[in-house]
Amino acid sequence: MIGRPSADTFRTAGRAVCAGGALVAALLAAGGCVSGGRIELASLDFRNIDPPAPHVVTLRVADCCWWTDARGDLWIAMHRAQHVPLRPRLRFELDLSLRLADPPAGRARNYKLDRDSLRMRVGIGPWQLRFSSIVGIAAVYRERGNRLRGSVRTHATRVTSQLLGGWGKPSGYLLMASYTARHDERRGREIARRTEADGWQRKPPHAPRRRRKPPASQPGAAGVAASGGVVLRSGGGGT
Repeated sequence: MIGRPSADTFRTAGRAVCAGGALVAALLAAGGCVSGGRIELASLDFRNIDPPAPHVVTLRVADCCWWTDARGDLWIAMHRAQHVPLRPRLRFELDLSLRLADPPAGRARNYKLDRDSLRMRVGIGPWQLRFSSIVGIAAVYRERGNRLRGSVRTHATRVTSQLLGGWGKPSGYLLMASYTARHDERRGREIARRTEADGWQRKPPHAPRRRRKPPASQPGAAGVAASGGVVLRSGGGGT
């Protein structure tokens, strides 16, 4: 069950968005969810400090989905939304989408991330922050109940919406995430569309690729598991 952030958390977030500084104070949550995850952000601004403070910001997400598209790419989508305490007209929203394509051959089934891999949108009332990946790495593991567990680490850029329109100057962030996702293509596509809205669309894939044929038998924990066109690490027991 997701914990409820304090009013001070959102007041700090609102000031930060208006000023284009730190993202949000930590949003606390308890564990034990069927799906969900955690996102951590650290500023890579080496020109200014206080703000941004030398802290890692932790954001909890309540909903996480996965699916594969017609090309065989694996998609992960994360979402959280709630009203700001004591400010019922303000709403906090977070949407993240991750597209993983073309895992390398061999036992090391890590996905390399590029500029089209990750999109994240954070909204607090009328203000928005947008994140997009530059370079990074991700790994995915299969769990019981048709769920996936994974990890992400990427160098990303962040821009903040301006009061008079447009976007502020980009700044660098280290974005790390871990998640457990359930299979839900319809829900996941809804989240992904929001992350690409208002001019943040990804470039289309260069060419379709063939789906990989699943193996006849399931490898052990040290091997990999295949599902459609997606190659995954075996994750052992469920969580």
